[in-house]
Amino acid sequence: GIASENSSDPGSEKCLATYDTRRRPDILARSSAVNLLNRSLLSDMLPAQLARSAGLGVLGSFAPLRAFFMREGLRPGSGFQALAGGLRKQSPR
Repeated sequence: GIASENSSDPGSEKCLATYDTRRRPDILARSSAVNLLNRSLLSDMLPAQLARSAGLGVLGSFAPLRAFFMREGLRPGSGFQALAGGLRKQSPR
């Protein structure tokens, strides 16, 4: 990882800049998604509330999709890796 690549000084400007560059897209995506859900909850717009409710309902009732988003939340990219692994198991050789 980033710290092992910079083991002599894991708090160096270079190491912190690399960490920031790698983590920023994920943090921005998560923050935006949570913000969107919060705003839709507090909104007086019925279509926004219906869309939020429908989306969360689908996640709640469709276990593979819920598992995908849980994996993505814990480790970005892992949901796609698990999906690809499942497809590899299903495809005949």
